[in-house]
Amino acid sequence: MTTAEDLLLIVTDPESGKPQLDSIKADPVIGGAHLLDLVAAGRISFDGQGRKARVVVDSHAPVDDPLLEQAFARVRNRGRQTSQNTVTRLGKHGRKQVSAALVAKGRLRQRPAKALGIFPLSRYDVVDTGRRNDLVNRVRASLLHGQPADAETGPLIGLLSAADLTKLLVDKPERKLAKERAKTIAEGDWASEDVRKAIQAAQSAVTAGIVAATAASAAGSS
Repeated sequence: MTTAEDLLLIVTDPESGKPQLDSIKADPVIGGAHLLDLVAAGRISFDGQGRKARVVVDSHAPVDDPLLEQAFARVRNRGRQTSQNTVTRLGKHGRKQVSAALVAKGRLRQRPAKALGIFPLSRYDVVDTGRRNDLVNRVRASLLHGQPADAETGPLIGLLSAADLTKLLVDKPERKLAKERAKTIAEGDWASEDVRKAIQAAQSAVTAGIVAATAASAAGSS
């Protein structure tokens, strides 16, 4: 499972079947998840520090996972790029592609649904409830009970924090604690230096992507 697949799995509401990752946040969040996985796979890295840091391709070798390979193909032959540009390219049509991958693997099942009985909606039954419950429980344990994050939950928490989605996994009275804890975890010592830099870059790119998408949406409706 890729980080993007795990992320979409845990934010899919088992009752309504709604992927609780709206269209404004979906592409940058999923692009950030792909960025993290490609860094972990040794395909890309960061050159420089802070705002001057650039994403560089270290290896052009194909990635075993078809979903991640599809995303990698969009940046493989490009030169040095900002993390925001990389995340934007990696996350293009992200929610649709990740949903299709989860359906193909039998972890989600698409259900027919329409708004007002006319307009098609994307709704999914969670088939792999075991995987989802395990991830949710582990993320909650880190957010609320101090359990150390690991290579799976750490990136998820960092992305959930960037997109302000930790609230989906906790009760309302716990939201403030979870939000604060998520920021601390994202900067923690559970990850290697390269992965930590990737999370920081992904968070910045996700935030910038959401701001840009929101501004574009507002401009289009004015």
